[in-house]
Amino acid sequence: MIELVVTDIMSKASDHRAHLLMLRERDGLRRIIVALGMLEAQSVILAMRKQQMSRPTTHDLFASLATTFGLELLHTLIYSISDGTFCSRIFYKQGEVVRSIDARTSDAVALALRADAPIYITDELLDRMCIRDEQNGAISVPITVVDESTLRSALDRAVKEENYELAMKLKEELDARHKDTGNDTNNI
Repeated sequence: MIELVVTDIMSKASDHRAHLLMLRERDGLRRIIVALGMLEAQSVILAMRKQQMSRPTTHDLFASLATTFGLELLHTLIYSISDGTFCSRIFYKQGEVVRSIDARTSDAVALALRADAPIYITDELLDRMCIRDEQNGAISVPITVVDESTLRSALDRAVKEENYELAMKLKEELDARHKDTGNDTNNI
């Protein structure tokens, strides 16, 4: 497991209601981006700044309940990605018993920040999903986090450059995004 630290949270340029959470490995350069809704982003920002609302948020309430009932949040783990969404578990201890529960990654991060607990990711998942620093200040990102119009442009460019291996990967990603909607991507 690789420990992650929260480095930034920003709103998405194309939709002010969507936010991007940046996490970086503690002792390295690999980073991942997690998409958040507006309310989840607000909760993470409050936890990052160690601020309290006048009334408890849902995450504050959960943290308070955990303390009241003797639960110690040990760490969170981002362990997989499914349909473009990161999956996480919260590990906690009650007495001598350690258990874990499934959680949205935004909730796991918000709770870990409140409890000063580490956030981990599997090395394989981080390596597969990380943003990489490239030459000349450029970065590369996994195709699963790129918007559809960028994917379509990259696909057109790959076909024009006869890079059919890349074109196939881009086409597979576009098809996967449309498999549940029934939209036909064969004319892409």
